[in-house]
Amino acid sequence: MAQHQIIRDVGQTLLGVLRAELSAQRSKAKALLATPTPEFLRKSAPALVLYLYDLRGNQHTLQGEHWQREEEIVDDNGDAHIVVYERPLELELRYLLCANCEELADEHELLAIGMKALLENQLITAANLSGDSWTDQDKLHVVHDQEFDLQTCRAVFGGFGAGPKVAVGYRSKVRLASMRELSRSKRVRQRHIDVFDPLRPPPGSVTAKELGLEAKPKLVSKK
Repeated sequence: MAQHQIIRDVGQTLLGVLRAELSAQRSKAKALLATPTPEFLRKSAPALVLYLYDLRGNQHTLQGEHWQREEEIVDDNGDAHIVVYERPLELELRYLLCANCEELADEHELLAIGMKALLENQLITAANLSGDSWTDQDKLHVVHDQEFDLQTCRAVFGGFGAGPKVAVGYRSKVRLASMRELSRSKRVRQRHIDVFDPLRPPPGSVTAKELGLEAKPKLVSKK
């Protein structure tokens, strides 16, 4: 599992969703993961452009969750071990999606195609995730970012020396897991405890005669 590729794999997964929808709509436009500078957009039209403009990380724990990450592994001898790793980093990725065409009406249509694709794929299961960062149980949630507004759009495109452009924001959360081991302990599946009471030795270890408890014959009275 190549966890250091998780950010890349999220972008490639979303790009795959957009490209699949463009193909289904028989659009001649391309879907690209790129920085939407004015020059790039001009040279790439017609295109849908997905851009990671913000990345936030934290190490908070969920309710009932251990601070470190624990995993059970089995060695070559068949023995199970509990391995404790460094706390994962929770990542929130924020993307913008924009389109560029020669005609403004075509640009609006192309942007709507991209929005439709992400609307219909808000939960992406393991079978459709790109890259080697995932397990068979992983899922990727993609949601519309209501915090993405004209001010944010202006700040992003203003960094490229351009005015604001019609764009839509999306958010997704993943974990960047550390593979550095903090500790390793052998899994104990069953414990056996022997309790020895010196006043009651185990059967057969000491004779009744030695203990002074030899049974005396019983007298049976005859009527």
